[in-house]
Amino acid sequence: MLKSLNGRFIIWGGVIVYIFLSCTPIAKKSFNYSSELEALSRLDLLPEFRSNCIVEQISSYDKTGGNDDGFNGTYSYIRKENNKLVIADLKGPGIINRIWTPTPTNDSLEFYFDGEKNASLKICFQDLFSNRQYPFIEPICGEGVGGFYCYLPIPYRKSCKIVLNGPLMKFYQIQYRNMPEYKIESFSTDLSPEAKNTLKKVCQIWQTFATPDIVTFAMGKSKTYQVEELSFSLAPGEEKVFFHTNVPGRILGFEINSKQYLHNNISINAIWDKEENPAIHIPLQDFFGYSAGKPSMNGMMIGSKSSRHYSFLPCPFDSTAEMKLQYRAGEGENLFITTKVYYNTEARNKQDEGKLYTFWHREINPKQGECYDFLSVKGRGHYVGTIHNAQGLYPNNMVFFEGDDSTYVDGKMRIHGTGSEDYYNGGWYDLPGKWNCAKSLPIHGCLDYHLQAARTGGFRFYTTDKLSFEKEFYMGIEHGMTGNTYPVDYSSVAFYYLDKP
Repeated sequence: MLKSLNGRFIIWGGVIVYIFLSCTPIAKKSFNYSSELEALSRLDLLPEFRSNCIVEQISSYDKTGGNDDGFNGTYSYIRKENNKLVIADLKGPGIINRIWTPTPTNDSLEFYFDGEKNASLKICFQDLFSNRQYPFIEPICGEGVGGFYCYLPIPYRKSCKIVLNGPLMKFYQIQYRNMPEYKIESFSTDLSPEAKNTLKKVCQIWQTFATPDIVTFAMGKSKTYQVEELSFSLAPGEEKVFFHTNVPGRILGFEINSKQYLHNNISINAIWDKEENPAIHIPLQDFFGYSAGKPSMNGMMIGSKSSRHYSFLPCPFDSTAEMKLQYRAGEGENLFITTKVYYNTEARNKQDEGKLYTFWHREINPKQGECYDFLSVKGRGHYVGTIHNAQGLYPNNMVFFEGDDSTYVDGKMRIHGTGSEDYYNGGWYDLPGKWNCAKSLPIHGCLDYHLQAARTGGFRFYTTDKLSFEKEFYMGIEHGMTGNTYPVDYSSVAFYYLDKP
């Protein structure tokens, strides 16, 4: 009898503890606005996973599958309230990380946070990008290659409703990050002294993006580093290892320099931890954002300028790392190359960080009715960049670049774009000063534009807006206005971090 009573006391005790724990609020993670701002230029943070922080997007894309992605404003609002257009109604906690449009107006944009009756933030739509209203300042807010963009983080605690006080909204994209595990204070233009100082530093880094160096990004786990420099001759058919280590750590960045032309017969390869397949195995020109065989991309993270090719995407590894160049031609002149690798011995935190991988893809005349794939992968990780060269197979015709991008995270479509150049924060190709020539900005740009040759391309990298996934990820883009019917020659490089190969 006593034994039976003891068992009952144990059971009821467990039930009481369970009820107590179930009723006890789970402590939410703290959120610091200055840290969010800082992440706009903290490349050392790129490998870090974000759990339960799904990124989604609201846009003006044609919900019927057509190409009316904002021309008439048909799909450019959720509903009307008092003759105003509600363009977003987000439930929090969360953060808006990116706002894009090629068609800002003089109408007022109103932000209602946490159910408030009167908007606490009212701003002329154009002044999100004009550098006239603090803290929406250049270069994290601005215009380039035909599109207007805002990367100033706009957090919200419970909700955020955005309303256009005007008759017509055209093209737009609002990308936001759901953060249910965080305690967040809603946005205010009255920044703290710490946030003001951080914003100033981030803007300075973005302003000098065209001449990046390792010192700029030497923070956090990238704070200390060593440099291994090597000069060598590379002959046709030869493969040369320019960095190797058996000590756990991370590559913080690398440079490849040559006064000679580095043609597309040269590949760059990297293997982490003796994995069976290389993490990087890409033609050098594609990796560094060439277009039509010429240097084009000069961004903050990756690019080339003059004879210098650089990458500052961190590459953590567990035990070994090897990087090499391969000269895949059967004949040709020897190339004289100098490489620099910046690295340290800060080993990867396997629970909190992924390893950098890339996927190179080229497809001539993709199958009709199917998107061109940027990346399809399984595992836990996040997507951080796209380089895309686009060649139409009919001259004097660019309609293939009307295709929309789409992104599926863990089996659900989270992002649907409004046009190919829009994905790269651009707009209005073949118009003077818009998407009509190669131009690089810190994290996006146009690689090329040539109407007669039907050639263009773009690049975009992610910082605070990186696309996290827990199980699987897919991103692709249409070729043609509708139905994926236009014949093209597409090539691309996808950059992503993953927990395992």
